[in-house]
Amino acid sequence: MFPVVSAVLDVLYPPLCLACGLRLRAGEYLCAVCLRDAVPLPLNVGQSSAHISSLACACDATMMLVGWEYEGGGVIERCIHAMKYRRLHSAGIWLGRLLAERLLQETNPGARGILDAQAILLPVPLHRIKRIERGFNQADYLCRGISSESGLEWDSRLLLRRRYTTSQSASKLDRDERQRNVRDAFHVDRAHAASLNGRPLILVDDLVTTGATICACVDTLIAAGFTDVRILAIARPPRH
Repeated sequence: MFPVVSAVLDVLYPPLCLACGLRLRAGEYLCAVCLRDAVPLPLNVGQSSAHISSLACACDATMMLVGWEYEGGGVIERCIHAMKYRRLHSAGIWLGRLLAERLLQETNPGARGILDAQAILLPVPLHRIKRIERGFNQADYLCRGISSESGLEWDSRLLLRRRYTTSQSASKLDRDERQRNVRDAFHVDRAHAASLNGRPLILVDDLVTTGATICACVDTLIAAGFTDVRILAIARPPRH
């Protein structure tokens, strides 16, 4: 969107806090008070190991970091819902930038290391039919935000979804059903993979629950010859 048009829209339709409705400056989605209500998760090696070991399926990811707890009715849930169901795509970019800012400000090498300069951001893909139905992939916007803050490349061509599956988040599938639902659902563009020379990959998604989808992605990438696959998510439910 052109800057002048964006400025006019901000005057006509001023941005409001997604949690409390307070008027905000352009480019913001939560006021300072509501942002403090978000529950940040530790960004360190110990927490990474805890995340990976608590996934419902075995996962060979080299690192996994998550920005915030996902609480029903909480401020992070409201941001994610606005991005996914109200088509507020810019909120996804903002969430990605917010997470990248936290990672880059961390002093421990475990947090900063996930965004090393050679790594490539990969949005968890949607099947082409589901993308047509929804009109977008929210993980693309998260990658755009992380990329704009960190300078990392992002790539939506390498990992593809070849089988249409029931929505993991919207369905009532149990853990085993979720794993079966995404089995063999992904594949790698081998010709494109050859051009990446085995660089580290960072899978990006908005929400990780049991981890069935993200683990299926990791398995597919490792089977294609990638040895350093990391996971980066905006949120995860507190029971984990």
